[in-house]
Amino acid sequence: MAFTHLDRQFFIPAETTEEAMARIFGLTGARYQSRGEKRALVALRDALGLDVDIVRTNAVMGEQLALRLDVAWEPALHTVRNKVNLAGLNVLLEGATHAFQAGELQRVRTQRPVTLEGAGWSEFQPAVSKIEAVTRIARLLDSPEEWLGPGSKEHKSVLVNLADRLLPEVTLDRSSKTRLARDIAHTLHVPWTDTCYSTGETISLEGLNTILAGAERRVGRLGTTAADLLASPEAEGAALAAALFDGWKAAAWDGRTCVEWLAASGARGANDNEWQGWYFEARGREVLAAAFQPTPNPPRTRFGNTVFDYSLNHVWDLKAHTARQVDSSGAVLKRGGALMLNDERAVRDCVADQGLGFLVLSGDALMDDDGTFVAWHRDFKASQGKTVAPSNSGRSRTRKRAFTPLSIDAFWVGSTLSLDAAVASGSLAVRASGRQPPKVPGGSGASRADKFHMSLSEARRDLSVSRHDWVYRTRPSSAILAR
Repeated sequence: MAFTHLDRQFFIPAETTEEAMARIFGLTGARYQSRGEKRALVALRDALGLDVDIVRTNAVMGEQLALRLDVAWEPALHTVRNKVNLAGLNVLLEGATHAFQAGELQRVRTQRPVTLEGAGWSEFQPAVSKIEAVTRIARLLDSPEEWLGPGSKEHKSVLVNLADRLLPEVTLDRSSKTRLARDIAHTLHVPWTDTCYSTGETISLEGLNTILAGAERRVGRLGTTAADLLASPEAEGAALAAALFDGWKAAAWDGRTCVEWLAASGARGANDNEWQGWYFEARGREVLAAAFQPTPNPPRTRFGNTVFDYSLNHVWDLKAHTARQVDSSGAVLKRGGALMLNDERAVRDCVADQGLGFLVLSGDALMDDDGTFVAWHRDFKASQGKTVAPSNSGRSRTRKRAFTPLSIDAFWVGSTLSLDAAVASGSLAVRASGRQPPKVPGGSGASRADKFHMSLSEARRDLSVSRHDWVYRTRPSSAILAR
């Protein structure tokens, strides 16, 4: 039967090559590797059981995959020289998503720890990331939520909580994290080898998967997936916030670097004044795609002209919020107001249909008080043949030259009743949006639909399901300030 395009209410095309690769890896059960699209194509080949030699070019392999997935393939549109471009990856991603939802993709077996080979482990679904592994271990036993520390290092608490709940009568060596993991593995009768841990008291993904498999077998839930364990929006929101918290380090985002990355990646927002919002959306989708395997039955993501950014069991939108505007000395110039969300009608319809969550990254914006960034940005736009849009007010706002993440929040609005209560409490409000830029100087731009706005201080009281803070308050690096 010929493939037909998925309903765009449910399928969201990838915005970057990295996102497309991460999502293909997720569909196949393979671990994300950001070293070109070849590994993603090979993972899809293996999941489809297709016989294409690995030495063939990416373009040839892409064409063979498209033929197997029964999707239209046009080399002139979908390849550049011998590589598959973003358009081609999206064609394959859509076909692979259709095959995944139809149960026609097999999980890549190379991701299962080598110590767990054999018929007895055939049902086990390995975690594709460390954040997925610690989340699943915690949720399997109803332990407190987990997240990763600096360097994507798992906390000892994930093992302590597992031992306390699953093996309360067993004497285990708790003097170190690796010794505790080893004793848990032995008690659960799963092999523990040198590949299960590394230097610095760190458990590898293989080690976490080994313990996860043993725990699932012990409680009679072998074959459980992350989506199974994140059935509630609260559990899912906590896991997604933890993944995003692990996705960024304690460092400022340089405006020039981010804008250039957006342009090179083909993502939206490179020419937008609020580049940090587009950067968080694009990179955040990559992080989430690499962290969790998707569900075969995703919820609807498009409502009218609004497409929400991400879904697992539930729908979420990613937003960046300027908590404070600061100067180069770190002095606060202005504190942020309410966060603009989405079109009122789309939010109301999504909430009424299935609920809606928001993943909000708040940070400090270093303002471009000397105008060097805006001058560079205008030259950057001009080099692409873009013209600067005139302002409705006739004045140019001060731009942001850098953005430093401070916290990540997950909020959930579960029903129309909850939405109305949030409006009544002041957590949410409907406000008129500013007009679009005018087509000619001195003119008036077209009107925009009303949008919901969020007061974070109130929402943290009424709608919060999880929050993580980067514990630093540093000035931007000298390299950023020197630009």
